[in-house]
Amino acid sequence: MKGWSIFAHSVGMVTRNLPEALRIALVPVLIGFALIVALTVMTGLSIGTMSDPEAMDKMMRDGGMGAFFFPFILFAIVFIVIELWIFVSWHRFILLEEYPTGWIPEFRFDRIMAYLGRGFLIGVIMVAMWIPVMLAVTILGPLGVLIMLGAMFFSVVLVYRLVAILPAAAIGEPLTVGQAWEATRGASGTILVLVFVIFVAQFLLQLVTALSLMVFPPFGIVFQLFVALVMSLVNVSILTTFYGHYVEGREIGS
Repeated sequence: MKGWSIFAHSVGMVTRNLPEALRIALVPVLIGFALIVALTVMTGLSIGTMSDPEAMDKMMRDGGMGAFFFPFILFAIVFIVIELWIFVSWHRFILLEEYPTGWIPEFRFDRIMAYLGRGFLIGVIMVAMWIPVMLAVTILGPLGVLIMLGAMFFSVVLVYRLVAILPAAAIGEPLTVGQAWEATRGASGTILVLVFVIFVAQFLLQLVTALSLMVFPPFGIVFQLFVALVMSLVNVSILTTFYGHYVEGREIGS
């Protein structure tokens, strides 16, 4: 099954290139972690604060709604920038053989912004699709629920048929939504199998992580962070594989 082949190829992409993966991802993750810690200290918003009703009430009284939402906005910006920095570097490494030359991958602002813009475009398309679906659910009742279920399956297929525009943005290749849609014609069955495989893999890894936390928490925390990093690279490798296979015509496994 091609869905399984794409997943297995993407996992192999990470495991075969683990030293390069560490060079691409480790320092940006550490930078992101340091920035989050610094923002936490500066804004006073932490997990401990959010779990303390009195501390939250005091923060809201002193700073208003901005005291709560502004730190979240800053955290989100840091997270997105670090994530896209890694994703763009990984796409370019796999598709262009742009090997990391040190422990800090090049920060390509133009490609990161292009990647962000393409991701936003996919989000707009999804919202536009779901507006009439939600109206149908409201108006048609039980029949609308059936429409919503069908829309859920279609939205999954839609996203994966369009994601090739993301690696294209990372490497600076022009690829329109229409071209991505046309290139992935006939891939719906493959996409559904792939999504199922990803779900099962994520579930099993979460189960192993939970057990490791119960048996030996320090190891469990390290394992959880490692799994999160590897699965992030696997997921972005799936996008890379989609682009390479459906747009560039590469064989899966090459």
